[in-house]
Amino acid sequence: MRILHRLLLPLLLLGLAACGGLPTSSTVDRGLPVLSQPQQGVQVLPSGPAAGADPVEIVRGFLLANAGFSDDHEVARQFLTEDLATQWSPTAQVLVYDGPLQLENVGGAVEASLEVQGVVDEQGRLTELREGTSRTERFTMTRVGGEWRVGAFPDDFGLWLSRAEFDRIYRADTLHYLARHRDVFVPDVRWFPGYAQGSGIPTALARAQLRTPPDHLVGAVRPTAPEGVELSSSGVPVDASGTATVDLSGAGLGQAELGQVWAPLAQTLFQAPGVSQVQLQSGGRPLEVLGPDGGQIAGDAGSVNQLGYRTAERTARFGLLREGAQLSYVDPFEYRLRDYEGPGAQELTELPDVPVAWTHLAANSRVADLAGVSADRSLLWRWHDGEKRVMSGIGQQLTEPSYDQSGQLWVAGRAARGPRVWTMDTSVPLQRAVARPVTAEWLQRGTQILQLQVGPDDHRALVVTAEEDGRHVLGMSGIVRDREGNPEALTEPRPVAPTLTQVTSVDWASPTTAVVLGRRADDASDVPFEVPLGGWLRPMSPVEEAHHVRGIPSGEDWAVVLISDLGRIYTQEGATGWYSAVNGDDVIVPGG
Repeated sequence: MRILHRLLLPLLLLGLAACGGLPTSSTVDRGLPVLSQPQQGVQVLPSGPAAGADPVEIVRGFLLANAGFSDDHEVARQFLTEDLATQWSPTAQVLVYDGPLQLENVGGAVEASLEVQGVVDEQGRLTELREGTSRTERFTMTRVGGEWRVGAFPDDFGLWLSRAEFDRIYRADTLHYLARHRDVFVPDVRWFPGYAQGSGIPTALARAQLRTPPDHLVGAVRPTAPEGVELSSSGVPVDASGTATVDLSGAGLGQAELGQVWAPLAQTLFQAPGVSQVQLQSGGRPLEVLGPDGGQIAGDAGSVNQLGYRTAERTARFGLLREGAQLSYVDPFEYRLRDYEGPGAQELTELPDVPVAWTHLAANSRVADLAGVSADRSLLWRWHDGEKRVMSGIGQQLTEPSYDQSGQLWVAGRAARGPRVWTMDTSVPLQRAVARPVTAEWLQRGTQILQLQVGPDDHRALVVTAEEDGRHVLGMSGIVRDREGNPEALTEPRPVAPTLTQVTSVDWASPTTAVVLGRRADDASDVPFEVPLGGWLRPMSPVEEAHHVRGIPSGEDWAVVLISDLGRIYTQEGATGWYSAVNGDDVIVPGG
């Protein structure tokens, strides 16, 4: 978890308590990394089957040997019959469990039961499961040369790893797809075994990057390579100079497309240990990727920027503190939320008064456009360059507005025919502003959209819906845009943090991280969570009566602010605590 800049350290607070005052600043106190990485160089060396072992001992030995990745799970395959050992694809599905394995001999088979924390599919996508999820599988046993062996198991069986084994072996990496209508990367987190030396990690990353984008991003991003182009069987070798060579096979790869193929591959491969340059070739023949000036690019990280592609990041230079009808500029990275006095402070837009009847305010990045909704969620309030307008007739149950970086204001709610999503072009004068519907065919008539927040790349959105049984579902949807870049459709969301049963508030903290205020099944009150998009849910310390969470982005760093019903704004204190910063009703983080 990233921590606020100039935040007080807990020990510093204790040490200065007797001094009668608090310092006005301190150094950055960083917490845990966003996504855990494996302990490199540590490998399990499991034992093979012992002579005379009974069926339960064979199954237990096989499952323990799942953690031994050497030579394509050579030891684990020794517990299987020859036919099953040949057919077994270990990484087809990785099941991550917690607690002990329960094994029972059931007449010619062994039943194995365990508590499941998460599942990683063949594409490396991690799905965390609800606490208390259990699974029981049957392993059919057979005699081979007088010794028991596993003769059959479920078709989807891959690996069973304890959480400790998974954290030690697997690493989280990010695939990078190019957005359809902006030259920015849209990230997608995957998990790969980090044990591999040499070309193992680069090969796994390249193969994943060249596959079809995931369903929730289809139409929102560009495929990395034309259909039929794939990685050759030689993999991705990395030489002593740090150059990774990607040999592609298949037709349809022209000079015009090379930059769009190289850039996402390179951006992804630069995460692999020791890779500093990426070169393309086809059939062993080097392919020249040309820059805007017509010269061949060097193939290093700087070449990505040279081609005009970048990582989508949003930095909040300042926030807006709301106290009743008053708005003021504050420094969101200062633990006391003092008045903003940073770069450009003298040129900031004069802020309007906002009547307390308008709630859930949002602002675009220039603070030239503000929006809020009425208490009954039926009216939208807009302020644009000094003018105000109340927009009625859009819908009911309107969500908190959200701005993107393409100049669109988003809001969702319910129309006469069911749930809808609308956008408004903020470059249009207020009196001509029209709410235009965005297609979302996956929405059911009985579904209620509770929240919608557009991501920093403009091609993803976090969507919270309430199902008919009352359970809240957080998902990530892709934004499909037309040729002019106008929002056209939202893809069916991919579930995010399905262990949450209620989501009170959600916000983006970075391109790969969200922050949520919500509950799991066993939580008695709302808890703030760090939600790595594709990683494990991480609870933070609760704050009494908190009703809203704000992510404060700053390049690759970020922080969190909590708003309480008790009229207090809380900033982060150290790695786990909160500091009661100021009285106030909200902190608005300009977006878009």
